[in-house]
Amino acid sequence: SGGEYWADEQIITAVKKFVFNGGGFIGVGEPAAHHWQGKFFQLNDVLGVEEENGFTLNTRRYNTEEHRDHFILADTENGNVDFGEGKKNIVALDGTTVLVQNATELPFAVRHAEEVQMAVREFGKGRGVYISGLPYSFENSRVLYRAVLWSASAEDELHCWYSTNYNVEVHAYVKNGKYCVVNNTYEPQDTTVYVGDGTSFELHLEANEIKWYQTADKAPEPRQ
Repeated sequence: SGGEYWADEQIITAVKKFVFNGGGFIGVGEPAAHHWQGKFFQLNDVLGVEEENGFTLNTRRYNTEEHRDHFILADTENGNVDFGEGKKNIVALDGTTVLVQNATELPFAVRHAEEVQMAVREFGKGRGVYISGLPYSFENSRVLYRAVLWSASAEDELHCWYSTNYNVEVHAYVKNGKYCVVNNTYEPQDTTVYVGDGTSFELHLEANEIKWYQTADKAPEPRQ
């Protein structure tokens, strides 16, 4: 989390300036966590969430509406994400968009509220993303990829060297004029592959199969 370094105003200012001017910040677990000046998450205004530790006044939280139709969750089933152990007692601040939350009993200071698992927030020209936990899986890798694009305000770059099936990856070696499509599973997979110019084609891959192409291929055929 960085610990006491988050009490350094130069560090806080540098990070906030980066995001405010159009950058993206993604925090997982307890990002920028350090008790200082009434805050625990020192970047809570960037991330839009705070961890309730019982040091605040008795407050009812009103920002508890989920938005599971968000860009980041588009490849999940009904917005369901494996957060692993996640974090407890995370609450959303005003102006934050809550994507996923759990209905559980929080400390007395925020009784009858919700525990935030994922949230997003606009900060100046930039964006912040909070995720309570993200153990590795093919699906979570796609969630993180979408979070990176959203936080960088680059959603329009999604369909570039991209597979609609998160079990399949596209690896582009643009300088060498080649790219490959990889099935990461032990089962056959079907997907739509998007290349660098945004055009796409349908592809079937056998278990663990890799297919290589030239970047100039318009009607892709595997290269031996």
